[in-house]
Amino acid sequence: MSLKLSLLAVVAGLSVATSANALTVVSSPTDAPPPAGQSVVYDFDGYVASGFTLTLSGMAGVFSGAAGLVPGVAAPPPGTTSDYLAIQTGGSATLDTPLIRALSVYIGSPDSYNSIRFIGLNGFDVTLSGAALADGSFGGNQSIGRRMTYDFGLDRVTQVIFSSSGNSFELDNIAVASAVPEPATWAMMIVGFGTLGATLRRRRASALGWA
Repeated sequence: MSLKLSLLAVVAGLSVATSANALTVVSSPTDAPPPAGQSVVYDFDGYVASGFTLTLSGMAGVFSGAAGLVPGVAAPPPGTTSDYLAIQTGGSATLDTPLIRALSVYIGSPDSYNSIRFIGLNGFDVTLSGAALADGSFGGNQSIGRRMTYDFGLDRVTQVIFSSSGNSFELDNIAVASAVPEPATWAMMIVGFGTLGATLRRRRASALGWA
């Protein structure tokens, strides 16, 4: 095998398969910390992780949890006293991301008309709404909050669109699990490249010896 083909084989080992696993949804009944391997990338209090952008469209804005209920407009997710996002009728919030393999978000008073769309590589495009989005549709019950985790299996997502066809879709503290190789994986790649290089040098030296 040539060096070029060997390098391709190493890189191919890190490629993601497409549409091999279905999206899985897990819920926590409170604003639990993000699952292991995830970190908050957007908290609506001014923090946004590098490489992530959130674009609001139509009736969507940031509200203060400390201000409490805004009748007919927004209700802070249970326990939230900091800022949060409320998406009203026809509004949306688009999160553009580097490659991610999972996302979690704290959702307050889930409604049947709330939806999240996940768009990614190789045509991956899945929309969840109502009961599928929040492990049950709770009719806007303001005492209910859920940290929802969406795992994309072997698929990779680059854009997430939060939207609502009614008032409102309240959410806070978006966290993700990156699909970038972990440091240990990079170390394995470097070792692999080094081994391939050493093998090639030995072959060249052997060939010169026979010449």
